[in-house]
Amino acid sequence: MASRPRGGRGRLAAPVDAVSVGPIHVVTALLVVAAVASGTLAVSVSDDETQVRPAGGATVAERLVDADDAETDGAAIRRQRVGGTTEPDGSTASVNATDTDADGLIDERERSLGADPTDPDTDGDGIPDGTEVDDPLYPDADPLEHDIYVEVDATGENRLSEAAVDLIERTFADAPVENPSGGSGIDIHVLVDDRGLESNATVYSTDRPGPRDDMYDFREDHFDASGSAYYYVVLADDVAYDGQPRYVGAGRPGIVAMQTFDAPKLTASLFMHELGHAFGLDGRAEGVDSKTYSTEEYDSVMNYNGLYDQLAYSNGTDGLGRDEWQYVARERHQPGDGG
Repeated sequence: MASRPRGGRGRLAAPVDAVSVGPIHVVTALLVVAAVASGTLAVSVSDDETQVRPAGGATVAERLVDADDAETDGAAIRRQRVGGTTEPDGSTASVNATDTDADGLIDERERSLGADPTDPDTDGDGIPDGTEVDDPLYPDADPLEHDIYVEVDATGENRLSEAAVDLIERTFADAPVENPSGGSGIDIHVLVDDRGLESNATVYSTDRPGPRDDMYDFREDHFDASGSAYYYVVLADDVAYDGQPRYVGAGRPGIVAMQTFDAPKLTASLFMHELGHAFGLDGRAEGVDSKTYSTEEYDSVMNYNGLYDQLAYSNGTDGLGRDEWQYVARERHQPGDGG
């Protein structure tokens, strides 16, 4: 019998300091009983415990995200840095040109773009303005719109369906986060990179000896955007948290390992939940468990009672009153901080 997630009570009073990135929670079989009942998840029973398994990866009808939009070609996610003082016509700005905030864009160009020449990160998304404008590592980045980048690798035949990615993108686009452009929302860029990677059956959430058996192995060997602002996700047939193979996902600062399901909403909800852990919303934040609050009291995909039904983070208008979207936009763990 699968155990319940272990939850903490440390309230997220001050997003910067109080959100722990220590112990995390993962999805357990107990929390998907409704999905099992509906037939979207498969359950196998052994002599010693019940195990939840995905009913399958993306179906044939659900083609992968178009390569032009969400998939790299080989090393298309490149660890390349382009000189920040490159001008729109390809020329290089004079070394005497003023770059007040040292973000790689001269002041004149920042003004022409509507960016703040005194703020190196006008939109506050953790990516400097010059990088967003000139670095091909961040396609479609906008210094006036909040951007988040995720590289996704997959073992075996695992796939992230276009329908699931569309749900994820729309959820972030609807986020109540104001942008310097005058609009709202977050642009999340999910780029599918390596597929068909070999693994030793189960991918563990903790560092283990030997190759291809924990998520850190895959990040070290296959994360093309390592050292950048990208988060890393690896899709696997089986995921084990703390050595327990009955889980279907695990998220730690900057990194996620997860399984996929036939139903796009189940996959998208699990992706959002585990990415929340990668952002720093962990089990020490109040309510990130299945015991403390109902979904009416804490309306978030991080609430295990709402997992698989919910997609969004809380906006602070529920009983708990924690605005997780603002935390994600302004105070989340940044991979460049060491993860």
